[in-house]
Amino acid sequence: MNIGIIIITHGQLAEALKNVLFSIVGDKEKVVALSVSSECGLDLLCDGLELLVNELQTEYVLVFTDLLGGTPCNIALRSCKKIKNMYIISGVNLYMLITAVNLRQQQEIGDINMYIEKIIEEGRRNIVNVNEFFNKKLNKL
Repeated sequence: MNIGIIIITHGQLAEALKNVLFSIVGDKEKVVALSVSSECGLDLLCDGLELLVNELQTEYVLVFTDLLGGTPCNIALRSCKKIKNMYIISGVNLYMLITAVNLRQQQEIGDINMYIEKIIEEGRRNIVNVNEFFNKKLNKL
């Protein structure tokens, strides 16, 4: 599958996530970031997102947003009505992005919904109480 990835967040978080992602997995094509500022109007932001989608020229576009119901998510939802094969995941974290990029390169990722579910599953799996996690590991030794 030919999948573009857009990270859209409040402030500079999107660009920071993309930069850290690239520092871990290397530069990847068809991964872009869009930062939402309170100074920009919704129409301008929607136009910017739609422009990015068109520039990606992919079969599917996966949009990662920081907060369900926040402005970046609402912009993506608004644009999703116009753009075929655009999917939105809220609550982005770095592990989700690493998974999305790595899975995207595999030939056997299944359909787009399986791909999305795997990304969400891996993102959730890596949200843990670290103290509790390691205490359980240490107690087993």
